[in-house]
Amino acid sequence: MSHPTTPGATTPDDPHGIRASADNPGVLLVVFACVLGLALANIGISIQIGPTKFTLPLQLAIGSVQAGLVAYYFMHLRQGDKVVILTALSSLFWMGILFVLFMGDYMTRHLVVSS
Repeated sequence: MSHPTTPGATTPDDPHGIRASADNPGVLLVVFACVLGLALANIGISIQIGPTKFTLPLQLAIGSVQAGLVAYYFMHLRQGDKVVILTALSSLFWMGILFVLFMGDYMTRHLVVSS
């Protein structure tokens, strides 16, 4: 059994001490404000710039930053042990394979229809 990398005070409700070593509410509020600000930036890009070839990659990059912030602070990946971090990274790897195969099918679909 593995233990968290950051030891904290253990209680019967928190046997690994994760809650005791969690961030203070000020940091979490700042991160939450950043996530909301990025969401508003994403909406603003959609409204102000409109659909261009750079809009989708920019919005996907903003969404990736938001997901990273949520995973790092709110899902406690920062305090997780190596197994938890490896599980999170493997899920990203498998999701990347899914997107590559999906986009390969989507981008070559017109070749099958036209021939």
